[in-house]
Amino acid sequence: MKQIPGKIMAIVGSLAASAAIAAFAYQNNSAEQARIGIGQLHQLDVEATLSDKADELAKLWDSEAVRIQPGRAAEVGKPEIYANDKRWESKADRPKTLCYKSEIKDVQIVGDWAFEWGYFSYKDSSNPKPMRGKVLRVMKRQTDGSWKFARVMGYSEKLDSAAPMSNPCE
Repeated sequence: MKQIPGKIMAIVGSLAASAAIAAFAYQNNSAEQARIGIGQLHQLDVEATLSDKADELAKLWDSEAVRIQPGRAAEVGKPEIYANDKRWESKADRPKTLCYKSEIKDVQIVGDWAFEWGYFSYKDSSNPKPMRGKVLRVMKRQTDGSWKFARVMGYSEKLDSAAPMSNPCE
């Protein structure tokens, strides 16, 4: 068996180390890009919610999204979520959103999927007291690199202490 000279082994080792460093840097950059994209989705969530417009809210959802809320059947698919939001929007006596804030406690990113949980606070024109709640969301990276909500489960809490926030709606 022929032995490989030391210089060639050093070059191969150096190339392998460089490849590992490049892969690590790519993963870190990819994770950072994902966090930026998810942050943009969070900002869009606040803006769309405050708009009270179904067309703006529709921008938040993956095509196969599912929304789960208490007291209702699961809404399956972006078209169903949009239709329900459009019906709500068309009601003349619907409350207007005055404040909406979310406080995400943890985001986990796994490839093209991300998972988060947190609290939210909102106030609308039907109630002088702001409400709070909890949310669990799954997000999916889209083909254009943006992120959309794929699964959302949220519900209100009667006690503020059940959804503690540092800066809730007042």
